[in-house]
Amino acid sequence: MDLEARKYHFIQELFSVDRESIIDTLERVLKQEKEAHQEISIHNKKELDNRLESYKNNPDDVLDWNDIKNDW
Repeated sequence: MDLEARKYHFIQELFSVDRESIIDTLERVLKQEKEAHQEISIHNKKELDNRLESYKNNPDDVLDWNDIKNDW
């Protein structure tokens, strides 16, 4: 059975689930799987998006890397 057929079969099985605890468990597993394969956290992604937006709005407001290295 290919992946698409397995997904379809799984979805059909979900319709027969009558215990909320099973759905809760499945949701938890899917959430954990998604988080495990996320390369960066949502918090870090938001921070990167904010910094990118700031750079787009003020592209000349930057520091030279060599100056920063020399200061440290």
